[in-house]
Amino acid sequence: MRLPGQFPVRGASHAGHALTRRVAVKQSKTSEGRSKDEEKDEVRLREDLKAVARIPVPPMYAAAFERWQQALADAARLEATTRGPLAIGLGNPSPYEVGLTLHHTYGVPFLPGSALKGLALRAAWRNGVPADVVRAIFGDTTSAGFVTFWDGWLVPGQTELLQLDTITVHHPQYYGDGSEWPTDFDDPNPVALLSVRPGLRFELRVGGPPEHAAYAARLLEWGLTHLGLGGKTNAGYGGFAVEREKSEAEREAERLAAEAAERERKAAEEAKKAEGRAHTLRQRIAGMNLGRAKAELPQLLKDIDELPPPLRRETAQLLLERLQGDARTRGEKALLKPVRARLEDCE
Repeated sequence: MRLPGQFPVRGASHAGHALTRRVAVKQSKTSEGRSKDEEKDEVRLREDLKAVARIPVPPMYAAAFERWQQALADAARLEATTRGPLAIGLGNPSPYEVGLTLHHTYGVPFLPGSALKGLALRAAWRNGVPADVVRAIFGDTTSAGFVTFWDGWLVPGQTELLQLDTITVHHPQYYGDGSEWPTDFDDPNPVALLSVRPGLRFELRVGGPPEHAAYAARLLEWGLTHLGLGGKTNAGYGGFAVEREKSEAEREAERLAAEAAERERKAAEEAKKAEGRAHTLRQRIAGMNLGRAKAELPQLLKDIDELPPPLRRETAQLLLERLQGDARTRGEKALLKPVRARLEDCE
């Protein structure tokens, strides 16, 4: 008798290799339903899947990942972390009934570039991207687009990549040959499978002219965050948390925006300080001793000169009206002339 964990795991170079080696035993159903042999085979299937999930990543994968990074060093970069399970390629041919997309050489989960491109295109449609922009990025049946969506690679150093999962078919006859309509009396049929576990990090690269690649990367970020990738997205599968490396143009725009915001902050701060000084000057003008106007005027004028033009004019006008409103200073040209000069400078 074959023990679980020997074949197909024993001798397999990686998880993808092991997944292609199993040949399930098929038993015909008895009048009472499934045979005991069929039930035993399902138990063995689950044990095989658990054993496959424990197969470590091949040691040469880290070097391959580094070569991949170097080859695409100039491409736009994103890092995506699975927020829930990920199931890509459920419909792939598989002796386990349900497929899973794994890298054909290293047997690790990866994000196919074709799936990423399709997701980014859906994001473009959802966000109303103009047709000419969509054609430039993605191409059409007559020409290729400017952008290449490369496969997303698993970041090395992570373990426990796969997990045992279940899909339950509640109406097997209806979804199978359609011989019976779905009812509440159907017998649900749980199907074991492997899915990619939550919390795994993938690195993605989008190649092409910098502006086009950066725009496509933003679309891909939106799609991974809001739409999800792979199967069962309505059940919470395929969602990602994404960190996108900004393009040079984006970083420059952010730098300019930050500088503008800092200038506005400083201007607002200076305006607040100037208003405080103007308020103090208004109080001094209102309470000044006009009998000592000649002595107080030089310092008042100096303080007025330090105000910004709008406040300078307002405060000088207030001082002029104060001097002209009192008989002791109304005719003093030596007092009025420098104040009028401040007003003229503000014109």
